[in-house]
Amino acid sequence: MYKLLYLLIALPLLAGPALGNSYTWVAPPGRGQLEQDPTLIPKGKGFLFVPTMTGALNEPSFLVLQGNKPIREAAPGTGVLLSPGSYRLLVGSGTDIQMMSHTVPIQEGITTLIKPFWAGLVINVISENRASINESYELYRESSQENYGLGFGIEEERGEAVKTWLLPPGVYSVVQVGDNVSTTRKFSVRLERGELVQRNLVVDTSDKSFIGFYPSAQHGLLSQVADSHWKTSLQLSGSPRLSTSQNTIGADRSILLLSAEVIGSSVYNTDRHYANLWLDFEEGFTREEGDAFRKTTDDKFEVRATYIYRLSKRIGPYLRGVFNTKLFAKEERFDPPQSVLIRNDDGQIIETKTDVKKFTRSPALSPLELRQGIGINSQVISSFPLNLDMRVGFGARQIYVTDTYDLNSSRTIAKKLEDKTTTGLEAVLLLRSRFSRFPSLDSEFDILIPETAIDTWEFTWENRLRLPLSRFINMVVVFEFERKPPVQRMQSTQQVLLRLNYLL
Repeated sequence: MYKLLYLLIALPLLAGPALGNSYTWVAPPGRGQLEQDPTLIPKGKGFLFVPTMTGALNEPSFLVLQGNKPIREAAPGTGVLLSPGSYRLLVGSGTDIQMMSHTVPIQEGITTLIKPFWAGLVINVISENRASINESYELYRESSQENYGLGFGIEEERGEAVKTWLLPPGVYSVVQVGDNVSTTRKFSVRLERGELVQRNLVVDTSDKSFIGFYPSAQHGLLSQVADSHWKTSLQLSGSPRLSTSQNTIGADRSILLLSAEVIGSSVYNTDRHYANLWLDFEEGFTREEGDAFRKTTDDKFEVRATYIYRLSKRIGPYLRGVFNTKLFAKEERFDPPQSVLIRNDDGQIIETKTDVKKFTRSPALSPLELRQGIGINSQVISSFPLNLDMRVGFGARQIYVTDTYDLNSSRTIAKKLEDKTTTGLEAVLLLRSRFSRFPSLDSEFDILIPETAIDTWEFTWENRLRLPLSRFINMVVVFEFERKPPVQRMQSTQQVLLRLNYLL
């Protein structure tokens, strides 16, 4: 009698011919997902399977309770083994109170495939040129004017995925952060039971206002986890400056400064695999009237490759490699000419140069730095105001130099540098924070510890503070610190740049 009663209660929840409006899903229908699950049901257990509309990486976990006691937590698209009995299933986004509840009977040896009693909503935040951007919005339910929390765009280069809201069916509105649901500056969408709705939220990057809200092509928003796992982007930046002076204390003159940066990224992203190929190319030149073009401090060519296998949403092993060099020679000019003593690594004088007007500290492609690392990647914090990733593992670095020298502070003694290879423990901290709706800070701290002695530690620390001034113009403040071979002392550079940006 009790078994018959369980079956009658479970029938509305079991997967029939249709599992909600699964034709709108990015993921396969629920029964197809279940068929791919390898779990075997042992004696004395039943199996509860909760399907996913988009992918386990995108959706919040569900919770199984018996009475008020939490029993199991798992990601949608997976199942849990339970002892026979009556359970309460909590699914949804927002706070615990906002999650949807359903009673589920579990029988021994039987699989219960849940028919979604919730709706799914995916919002991809993009700029007018269709590039994904990390801007925020708030989501409200119209009927109760209830706030379901903060949503934001993704940082694809860090392996982030578009968030999927799991919500009770109804009408929802998207507003700017800080606006009330009663504002007229909002976009609304109706969600039906078992249906996945995808929308593009278009933001004006100059003032962060919302200017569009429209459906994407089928599977368009989540293409990085469905049909097309690849996404490639290219950003071009330039910073020209021309200054002239007449009738001043010195002679009339004009100075032209040019700097450019190319940032390219190609990302492969699925529930389990994340791979990123990153290119950063920076060059800068200056020309004073009556003189030739000269290199400025901007000279960087760097390629990074990272692979992460996700054991869960927040942790997994990583493998990375970095290639870093410069494309032009670095020169030191003397006015008036002077003598320079050349010393080897042991401090012995091996050469004396006299009447030096121009001294080449390093030729093109020197130093050439290679870095490799393997270990564990962990997503420590993931929120709109702060994202923090940490990687800990084993690392190696190789520095190759050709006729490269380190000048002392008086620029009279040049030490000839040698190749060096270092191995040890490594740690990488990747941080992105937003102080308000406009400024953002990107920080990367990369350290290699070959020995316990602190003076042997090698690190680089790069910080970029961005302040958008208009749609295509940013002010960028750069602070860089490093201590690494072949120059084993603390070095730092600071720059304030006005960047003209164009995304492809």
